[in-house]
Amino acid sequence: MEKQKIQKIQMVVTDLDDTLLSQTKEISEEAVRLIEELEKRNVRFTFITGRPPYAVKRFADKVNITAPIVACNGAMIVNAETEEIIEKSPLPLKPLEEILKQAKEQGHTVLILAGNIEYTLSETSWTRKRKEDGRELPMVELENLVLREDIYKVNIMEEAGQSPFSDFIPRIEEKRTEYSIALYGTSGCEIVAKNINKETGLRKLCRLCGAEPEYVLAVGDNENDLEMLKAAGVGAAVANASSAVKKTADYVCDRGYTEGVIEAISKFVMGEEGGKR
Repeated sequence: MEKQKIQKIQMVVTDLDDTLLSQTKEISEEAVRLIEELEKRNVRFTFITGRPPYAVKRFADKVNITAPIVACNGAMIVNAETEEIIEKSPLPLKPLEEILKQAKEQGHTVLILAGNIEYTLSETSWTRKRKEDGRELPMVELENLVLREDIYKVNIMEEAGQSPFSDFIPRIEEKRTEYSIALYGTSGCEIVAKNINKETGLRKLCRLCGAEPEYVLAVGDNENDLEMLKAAGVGAAVANASSAVKKTADYVCDRGYTEGVIEAISKFVMGEEGGKR
């Protein structure tokens, strides 16, 4: 069904990685100024991201977000100022235990978010890089997490030189009846609770903020943004978005990353022109 013409955007939501963030994982000063202008126009602004809350905080502080943040692909909604968890959708870890053990044994990176702490099951090139960057993750034995009731997200990422992650895909696909799963091509996946995604996060966010999804501008780049873009009044894809996202979007930006977000906001909130329908 074709979307109705939007009279006024009430809220702007954006993905972070490969969308609002530059290729060096920063937010430009131009974007910060534009987001400040949104607040002056009484347009709320926030993130809907796959990142856990702790990995969002510095970006939220930079743009002075006051609206709740949707983290972990919709599994958590947190207060941007206090980091209090407002809504949460934990997942059971036990049914994934054998897959995660095998992934660890084959040398892949396994990340598990428990509460607001992200753990790794082993040292890999990915975790070593994090340590070098001063962002070391605590290591834990899987059995110490498997019965916890505050698990919000699981990531498996392929380790170069090991058995290909693609070997796991058939087993992971079997779990779609129990979980929401986003595959990153054939190099990894992200797992959250069943029926949780960025669209469900957007709808909960709108309820909390007294807004309606049809008055939201959403900007994204990857397959885990698809449901969010479909649910929003205007779904915009940055120029570096995947072909599936571009095909779904109401609007495709001429520019990528941060510049694409600036372009979408300028057009749909500030009334400036550009981009492709």
